[in-house]
Amino acid sequence: MTSEPLHGTPEGADTPSCLERLRRARPNLSGARAQVADTVLADPWKARGVAIQVLAHAAGVSENAVSRFTHALGYSGYREFAQALSLDLGKTLGFAHSHPVDLALEARAGAGGVSDLIQRVMALEVECMQDTLANLSEPALRHVVNRLATSPSVLLVGTGTAAPLCQMLSYRLASIGVAVAWTSDPMVMLAQVSRLRPGDLVLGISYSGRSRDTVQALHYAKSHGVETAALTANPQSPLGDVVETSLTIFSAAVPRGAAQFSARVAGLALLEAIATAVAEAKGGTSLAALDELGAGQERLNDLPSDWRGD
Repeated sequence: MTSEPLHGTPEGADTPSCLERLRRARPNLSGARAQVADTVLADPWKARGVAIQVLAHAAGVSENAVSRFTHALGYSGYREFAQALSLDLGKTLGFAHSHPVDLALEARAGAGGVSDLIQRVMALEVECMQDTLANLSEPALRHVVNRLATSPSVLLVGTGTAAPLCQMLSYRLASIGVAVAWTSDPMVMLAQVSRLRPGDLVLGISYSGRSRDTVQALHYAKSHGVETAALTANPQSPLGDVVETSLTIFSAAVPRGAAQFSARVAGLALLEAIATAVAEAKGGTSLAALDELGAGQERLNDLPSDWRGD
């Protein structure tokens, strides 16, 4: 079976992305070209930026077959395809932090109304939390809770959309007496890590597991004898390779295009649960202090009795 190339697609907002072209073309591909397509679709991130020889070897085909595959998608050759794939993944990564890509594309195409989209997004969030809970490593979870409860100093690091989770967990831990700090600034990360000692803990959060500043800070900490741990949506990543203990906050059963989106909510829920477990582990005065803090916050947050919304 032959496939029609996509040359002539008008440039602009309606131009399909590289992965969208690939998904559309896949049913019409066969033989070696289908093998290349399946290899790229199975793990686009692994295919990103590799030489044509590497992709050909991974797909079990010749380099000429890879070239024919790129022509079938409407590209002039492998170089143009590789550049388009890298650009597409860069955009997808940023988009996935704020929207579930597949569901948003379906909504744009008219597959269901707003109510249906909202229901499916909520279902995706619930599914991801259930998958996270089902696939958590209990030994790793117990170890992280114990280290957060007993480490002399804890540093939380994360950039972008991971930073608010670091801030939230820092607040929760500080409320129960943990000596904790957090930062999203790469220079401050290194400065903070340099002050830590063996026995302390650095916990990094990165959905992709490829956040350069976070990975480098954890590598720096580990090289100085400081224990490292991570929460990530991609345990098979540079971040997962660097740290001693890794917790995964999404299941591989969730498509990658939506995984980083749903990982935010599952990650938030997991961190809230971890903070509660740390409070229980510390017990005694920590729980009493938490009750006292809660009472004080309630007094501060309540409107005065004579407040009027005129």
